Amino acid sequence: MTAPLIIGEIMQNTYPNYYKKFSCIADKCPDTCCAGWEIVIDPESLSKYEALGGEYAEKIRSLITVDGDGDSIFSPENNRCPFLLDSGLCEMYIELGHNSLCRTCRLFPRHVTYFGARTETGLSLSCPEAARIIMESPEPIYFETEETHADIMPTAIDPSLYFTLIETRKTAINILQNRKFPIEKRIISFLALSEEIQHLIRKNRLSETKTICTKDFLAGQYEIGPHSDKKRVLAKYFGDFKSLEMLDESWKTRLDKAEKTLTVKFPDCEWEYEHLMIYFVFRYMTAAVFDGDLLAKAKFAAVSYIIISRLQAENIADKSARISAMQKYSKEVEHSQLNMDKIFSLIKKSRFYSTDNLINILSQKEN
Repeated sequence: MTAPLIIGEIMQNTYPNYYKKFSCIADKCPDTCCAGWEIVIDPESLSKYEALGGEYAEKIRSLITVDGDGDSIFSPENNRCPFLLDSGLCEMYIELGHNSLCRTCRLFPRHVTYFGARTETGLSLSCPEAARIIMESPEPIYFETEETHADIMPTAIDPSLYFTLIETRKTAINILQNRKFPIEKRIISFLALSEEIQHLIRKNRLSETKTICTKDFLAGQYEIGPHSDKKRVLAKYFGDFKSLEMLDESWKTRLDKAEKTLTVKFPDCEWEYEHLMIYFVFRYMTAAVFDGDLLAKAKFAAVSYIIISRLQAENIADKSARISAMQKYSKEVEHSQLNMDKIFSLIKKSRFYSTDNLINILSQKEN
């Protein structure tokens, strides 16, 4: 039985400070969100299209089909949304306006996670304009919270775990934004924090979170346990990412080139990697409330950094190329549930994704 809505309660929405800067640049975009992906139609929009009158409504209904998962989608034409014009604009938007779009198209590149009376909203790196905005300013990212009255669908999350994750995330952000230390040292410390908190989650000792979060992870030296040869681990990571479903065939070529980069050299842009890590931390960390696996989220952020920083190596001095590498990674990996499920399964099961192996890569030592 579905829990009833709680009508007109106070809803808190948290978002990064750059969130409200976004506005779609439409036909000026160097990429398109209307090709490569299926456009899944939400039930509310489907009902709206079925009830819509007029000649154009018939065209909309004629282009709706059902995919193998049972979802209603717009039938793609040459891997493109049938409403995508050669100009890069949306025909449905032109004909019927913004409100005619289904939820997927209205929302993207925004993403929303619901935690009962709280939501967290951000921008996806897979959108070129969103990626540009996220990487626009070297100033540290901060977060804002607004309260509104809204109807709330209750969720069955564990409040103790949720607030543990909120507290841990604040500590993680403080670690990752401490510019007294190199970015890879900060990521190592973030992994060490996540591993200790994960231990508390497994042992149901959440009351000890405050003690862990007051530790100075940056001051210490992480003791690396058993780990595999660096080249072997990197080959495994890139092999796994090359085995994923690909939207663009040139993506494999880019991964092939990046795989040859053993260590990363930084131009004057460490703050971009800081922003990248904050993006992953904000987007995924509190989602551990649904499965209890904080460490897998932290490892995904770390391995994403490892892959992206090497994808950038060929054009490391070109900021637009660096941002493009982040955007392409997000589009290829984050926006395929199949790919995300596979990577998270590997992170959880493969010894190559151990904290020690990740830290060995991040330590930049040759072995």
